[in-house]
Amino acid sequence: MQPPPQPRAIDQPDARTLRIEWRDGAVREYAARQLRLACPCAHCVEEWTGRKLVREEAVAAALTLMKVDLVGRYGLNLVWSDGHGTGIFTWEYLRGLGG
Repeated sequence: MQPPPQPRAIDQPDARTLRIEWRDGAVREYAARQLRLACPCAHCVEEWTGRKLVREEAVAAALTLMKVDLVGRYGLNLVWSDGHGTGIFTWEYLRGLGG
């Protein structure tokens, strides 16, 4: 079994970008809008079916990240300029998103 991905460094080069350097040396940049559209919370994804509830046209192209907080040792909570901020992005989920 492979160990779960762990970040070495997390930063925000600008308000629209989250940058993660992973311990294996990979570096990924995630656009704020990409992350918002991929939010895994119950407001954005129907819990029973997994159907996405957030519509692409409802998320502004100019969306920015207002706040990035660590959640324990397993992920991040992100707050966007549209006021949304209920999702927890685990390291595994973020790494799976690519970037």
